[in-house]
Amino acid sequence: MQSPSDRVLRAVTEDGSFRVISARTTEMVREGARIHGVTGPEARLFGELLTAAVLIRETMSPGHRVQVAIGGAEGGSMVADSHPDDGLTRGLVSRGAQVERVRLGPSSLVKVVRTLARGLHQSVVEAGSDGVSGAMMSYLQASEQVTATLGVATVMDGDRVVASGGYVVQLLPECQQGPLMVMTERLADFASLDDFVVRHDADAGSLLGELLFGFHHERLSDEPLVYGCICSAERALGAISTLGAEELHEAASAGEALELTCEYCNHLWSIPPEQIRTLLTVH
Repeated sequence: MQSPSDRVLRAVTEDGSFRVISARTTEMVREGARIHGVTGPEARLFGELLTAAVLIRETMSPGHRVQVAIGGAEGGSMVADSHPDDGLTRGLVSRGAQVERVRLGPSSLVKVVRTLARGLHQSVVEAGSDGVSGAMMSYLQASEQVTATLGVATVMDGDRVVASGGYVVQLLPECQQGPLMVMTERLADFASLDDFVVRHDADAGSLLGELLFGFHHERLSDEPLVYGCICSAERALGAISTLGAEELHEAASAGEALELTCEYCNHLWSIPPEQIRTLLTVH
């Protein structure tokens, strides 16, 4: 049997009670964990952060970029960066010299940055004691005045990512007491998402169907997800151009290429001497 693909689904109930988003992020998280060499609990945290970034983007601004960053309890940091184009999501892990692994603690700070047409919208909340899911719900309520239940789960078997996914159920203004009672009881069954994502291979369609069972609803979107990067030769050249004229002149005179590595995907970009000389003409 073919495994389901990574994707994010968005739907709304016909009575206007709820907007629901579900996502499968298993392959995306596996690739991110491989690139950054994270394993065990650190890979789980990284996977749940990547998943949360997708869900926040789909909830608040599907057509705009969203970044979610956390500061580790003992130092270090993680960033998840979700883009609307082609379902690209990427991340980075920074441990520093003294940090063995990045760990989320109750006092860890979580920063959410949304790129909007009018500029950046930034919010900072404390992680609290309910992990990535709890931190994201706190952000939605405190910073965006959005009442929603959000759950993310990346399940590990040792150092292997077994399954990863998540959901958002947003309460809409038209919601009446009856539908609210039904959904509240249903969400109690999803207090721990781990069992579901393992049992159903984190299939986004199955998760959406379970959450909306018995509710007439309309599916609004179905988009693929992939761990991918927006780095390019042009962006690498732009980064090199910020160096001083003296550094550029030294490299060009020595006939040496300048190299830089993307922190998100570890791709090595090499800028040859002839391009460096071209940069010198505009310095």
